[in-house]
Amino acid sequence: MQEYESLRGSTGREIWYRPPRYEAHRLFPGTPPRVRIASGLYQIQNICLGGVATTTRDTEEEFEVGQTLPITIQQSGIPIFESTASVCRVEKSIFGSKTAFKFVDSFIDFDELLNRNLRAQIATRTPNPKTADLVPHDYRVLCADVLKLLRGYDSILAPDKSRDFVGRVDDNAAFDACVDLLIEHWRSLWLTGNDIVRTVMDDHDRREATKEFTELVLTPEMRRGAIWDRSYAKPLGYPGDFEIMNQVYDWNRVGGRAYEMLVHRIGLEVAECIKTRMEVVLGHVAAVAERDQNDRPARILSLGSGPAREVELYLTSSAAENGRADFTLIDQERRALRYAHEKTYPSIIRLGGRHSVRALNISFTDVLRGISAMSSLPEQDLIYSVGLLDYLTDRRAAGLAKRLYDMLAPGGMLIIGNMNETPLSNLWPMEFITDWTLYYRDEATMLAWADGLQAARSWTTTDPTGRVRLLHVLKRGGR
Repeated sequence: MQEYESLRGSTGREIWYRPPRYEAHRLFPGTPPRVRIASGLYQIQNICLGGVATTTRDTEEEFEVGQTLPITIQQSGIPIFESTASVCRVEKSIFGSKTAFKFVDSFIDFDELLNRNLRAQIATRTPNPKTADLVPHDYRVLCADVLKLLRGYDSILAPDKSRDFVGRVDDNAAFDACVDLLIEHWRSLWLTGNDIVRTVMDDHDRREATKEFTELVLTPEMRRGAIWDRSYAKPLGYPGDFEIMNQVYDWNRVGGRAYEMLVHRIGLEVAECIKTRMEVVLGHVAAVAERDQNDRPARILSLGSGPAREVELYLTSSAAENGRADFTLIDQERRALRYAHEKTYPSIIRLGGRHSVRALNISFTDVLRGISAMSSLPEQDLIYSVGLLDYLTDRRAAGLAKRLYDMLAPGGMLIIGNMNETPLSNLWPMEFITDWTLYYRDEATMLAWADGLQAARSWTTTDPTGRVRLLHVLKRGGR
């Protein structure tokens, strides 16, 4: 038992007690409620006794600090909490806007909120005539077909007590027996899903109703696979975090049972382009690092580096023994940079100073505004950003492309990746199953970003899957 004299209070800013904030994906597992403000619908990031923080993908949305307005927390269109709230803070990033609200005339009773949320979810099990016609009939059939496919495998692979006398079926053997046929069927359904959802993308009400239907009917089953679960939950507060990248790069069987491994595996099938685009970039990194740069190491910059697995792979290859490069990794996630540093540092030591890796922890918003330390870097021989511009409007993407191009040394190369507009794009699985919104672009759109740069040459290629398009811009000068 502790004595009173041994009890310690808080120090610094922590002496001011603040009520605990609860992350939405933990407080509301499954389908979190959303916040309705005027005609807009916003995701809840976290919530506390006296306020709520929301996020939206619409980076053009404007709220002003001090503004007071009515807000409603609703589950599947049913109000479960209402209050007037004032805007306390607004933060903008490439992933959208985060707004913190303080309730003016009410507060959260969490027991009541959770009960109302549950009752609203139960109520939505009865078809709502107001939204029933907004979800295309063929889309409902598609979701039923996906569930039939997956649950068919689940029923075959489920533990069966009658098998006890001969032992348990080996999960890895079961996985091997199922995976090829499952992927073949999954790709066919994926293609159909893309065809259907393209018909609702330009209709806000139909798109949101179809997404809500997906998250209620299909997403819970898909979340039995690890990569689907993390992609939907977004535990770091934004989509596509470095741990998801690592899941794709590692390509491991993840899950306690063969069925969970299989659902994870079809998620990897969708995300395969993340790995193949990295491998394309790896080839460029090796080529530039081995090129003579007037008695200095090649300068290579990665914007939105994540775990920087291409740098790790290059430095552990035999090619690194003949090249020289100074790598600059820029990311807004410190954990990603720490991972990259820990993985590359042993090779830096082993290679005896031929290469260096430095990391800059800069918000992407500051990069877009041109107010980051990135502007003080020396001219670079290769700059690449293959997962960041998917989140930007065309105007902002073109502006960032120019800023990066201006940082190139004469003869330097800029490589920008973006999800490709193609029949088997990631649109349906990412946007509708995991609520992961990206801009999908074609060749003409990306080539337009190079207009006015007076480049020696600009062109596009695709990764081996065809689902990522890469814009290459070569700067004039050099050798």
